[in-house]
Amino acid sequence: MDNDQIAAAKDLVIREGWLLDQRKWDEWLGLYLEDAEYWIPCWKDEDTLTDDPLKEVSLIYYSSRAGLEDRIFRIRTKRSLASMPLPRTSHIVQPIVATSDGDEIRIESNWAAYSYKHDEVQVYFGQQTHVLRKTSEGLRIAKRKIIVANDVIPNVLDIYSV
Repeated sequence: MDNDQIAAAKDLVIREGWLLDQRKWDEWLGLYLEDAEYWIPCWKDEDTLTDDPLKEVSLIYYSSRAGLEDRIFRIRTKRSLASMPLPRTSHIVQPIVATSDGDEIRIESNWAAYSYKHDEVQVYFGQQTHVLRKTSEGLRIAKRKIIVANDVIPNVLDIYSV
């Protein structure tokens, strides 16, 4: 993995948050492969996360991009009551570690997302792992696992919250 590949991978992870903030839904979806997994596990206790999204509770779990496409459809058509009005957001992402295994690049990062809605600011924060796959169109997200470190989540989390 050369420095250009590392830089491109980190840029993609940072760009993802910016696209959510700008509500550029189609461009955001375009970052994901068709079979991309999107997962936010729950905490079992103070120190342990759930580790099987098919057998344990998750905050959000989509086994493919189709789930993300459905969320965007609901947001656009105002069929997501939790998203009305849609909050203003600002994502801050700090990629820390990049590793490579053949055609995949793994990026570990810290993140924070600020959200403003109904005269209130919410802050969500944590760590995340992106697994990016090299394709003929460039790097695409094959998997995103998001750990939300907040003890209290006062609202329903959505894709723009993390």
